[in-house]
Parts: sequence; structure tokens; C-alpha cells
Amino acid sequence: MKKNFKVRVCSIFILVFFVVSLNFSVSAQNKVKILVNGKEAAVEATKINNKVFVDVSALSSAIGAKASPTSNGDTVSITVPKNDDVIPEVIKSVSPCVVGIMGIVNEDSENKYSEGLAHGTGVIIKSGGDILTNAHVVKDMEKIVVVLADGTGYEARLKYIDDDTDLAVIKIDKLGLGTAKFGKQEEIVTGKTVIAIGTPVSFSLRNSASIGIISGLNRGVGSAYKLIQTDAAINPGNSGGPLVNLKGEVIGINSSKFSGTGLEGLGFSIPIDTVNHVLEHFYKYGKVKRPYLGAGFEEDWAARYGLPTNSGLKITEIDEESPADICKLRENDIVLSVNGSTVNTLVDFNEEMKKYLPQSKVTLKIKRGTSNQNINVVLGEN
Repeated sequence: MKKNFKVRVCSIFILVFFVVSLNFSVSAQNKVKILVNGKEAAVEATKINNKVFVDVSALSSAIGAKASPTSNGDTVSITVPKNDDVIPEVIKSVSPCVVGIMGIVNEDSENKYSEGLAHGTGVIIKSGGDILTNAHVVKDMEKIVVVLADGTGYEARLKYIDDDTDLAVIKIDKLGLGTAKFGKQEEIVTGKTVIAIGTPVSFSLRNSASIGIISGLNRGVGSAYKLIQTDAAINPGNSGGPLVNLKGEVIGINSSKFSGTGLEGLGFSIPIDTVNHVLEHFYKYGKVKRPYLGAGFEEDWAARYGLPTNSGLKITEIDEESPADICKLRENDIVLSVNGSTVNTLVDFNEEMKKYLPQSKVTLKIKRGTSNQNINVVLGEN
């Protein structure tokens, strides 16, 4: 269903009184800052005689509505879509950017489905044929074939891969492809509606969509980095496909799920900030350049069970001639923070290391015995 509002206008600006929560902040020049749900929107507005006049087209766009003026300009029809209208449009707009991936794998591959074949999903990120997917989908594949949404198939080759983040880029020789739009990390909020698109179970089910919500953030289950948890159905073959918001923007790459008797709705996606980080390194360096400390860590029992803790990370081993060795770190030292950012889990530490390149200088706050101290270290390259 759609709601239509008709608004009479006398100029390109219109006084608006309708359905969204807006806040106004007035400057000395009578300019007004528009906040939609607490976030500033790129909408021109002016205060005249204590009334706020706003560009109706820009405001409609900011709230996800559509403004349609009549030819003579004396009526504007504003359509505010509901989920029943939005979801089909999102699937329609995103699906052309989603591909199926198939290839031959060796007998020992965990991703084999039948007759030595495996399949997964990918999302087009460059019009020249670059496709983002999971590393575990393609790392054991030979003769990779990509099937576009229109059913046409192309041979693909592996371009970049990073096992630690479970991301890879493959390439087909095809120009003029539509590309996916990426969302913003700060807009990933627990409870928001999301859609997973992919190739579950069988290649004949390409571009299947499932809907759910973001169930949780910053999950570290079975991953070196933080993941998004969702109850949208993610099945074998969905790996590498996009998790999208209701703007049709990719906010994650589906990677794994918990399965078993009595378990439902436990899917996980790689968040867009990690995706952007990895893609930046792929295209700049040809790989992910990771800084290297040369210390092995142990989490305390609370962290291992997912409980809140501020115990830091205990050093269990130090590589000879590593940065950790050179700066005189010791076994049983407790690392509490890196450049002021607390680290209580291995995921915390890995996320913090995303900020740095090899040869970066950082300050570690450690606990040694009963006292705390700061140790400066120049990171190496992993």
C-alpha cells in the first residue's frame, strides 16, 4: 500500500508539516539545519517570519519518499512507501548485481556439494567485471564460472584473496556491468530490516532472497574480526552474497551460519567497514598488509565465554627477533590497550590492528606483575 499526500505550492519551497520527526537549528543567516531521525540531511531550508520553508523534493528523498510535481507545478504528490512496497523494489534493484559462482574443487574441500562441484554467491563491485565473494568459496576452486542474473555464464579468475577476513575478488571479462552500492557502517543498527540475496543449496535457486533483521553487532564467533548477526536465512551457497538494507545498499557479505538441531536464525555477515578495509588494501597493495607484533595471546575465561571483561590479553609466547621481542615484552605480560584503545579479546586486537600498517609506531599499555607501564613498539609486517 502507498500513502499519497497532495501539497499546494507557490514556489520551489514549501512549508512542510508531515510524518517525520524533524529538528530545526537556525543560524544567523536564517538557514535551518534539518535532522531526520537525529541525523543531518542534505536539505535546503530557510526560516522566514518564524516559519520554516523546505525543499520538498530534497526532504522527500531524505525520508525515503518520492515527490512528484504536476506539470503546472501547483500540486506535489508525495508517496511514502511501506515495507510491502520497498522490499520488492530493493530485491529488483540489487539482484542484477548478484551472481552465482560455480567451480570444480578437490575431493578434500569442505565446500564440495556433489560430483566435485561447489557453488556460492558474489556481488559485482566494478563495472569491468570485479566480483566480491568469500575466500572460502573460491580458494579451492578450479575452472571458476560466474553466472549473471540474466543466466549468461563467464569464466572467472581469482584476482585477490584474504583468508583471515574470508574475502576475495574474482574477475570476469565483461564490461558495462551494474555495480552494487555500499552502505555506511554507522547505519548498521540492531533491529533494522535486512535482506540476504544468494544461491542457497542449489544453483537452480540463484538470486533467492530472505528477509530478517540485524540481530546483533560486533560478534566474534569463529572469526578473527567482528561480524554482523542476522536471522535472515543464510544457507549453504549463500556465502559471498550481499546483506542489504532497505535502501538497497550492501552492508555486509554473508559468510557463515550456525546449524544443528534446535538452532535457527544464526547467520553471520562480514560488515561493510571490514569489506572497505580489505578492498582498499587489495587495490592499493594487491593483498591485505597486516602489521606484525610477534606475540601470542590468551583471552581470559570471561572473554572466551563472551562475558564482559577488562582483563586484557595475556602474552603466552614471543617470536624471536620480532617487534615484541625487540621492545622487551615478556611472557605473562597483560596487554591492556593499543594507543589508548582497550583490547580484551583477540577480535578487539585484530580490529585495532586494522588501523595500522607495517612500520607504524604504537604504544602498548601493559600490566607486568602489579604495575602498569607503557611500551613503544614499531610494528613489523605479517
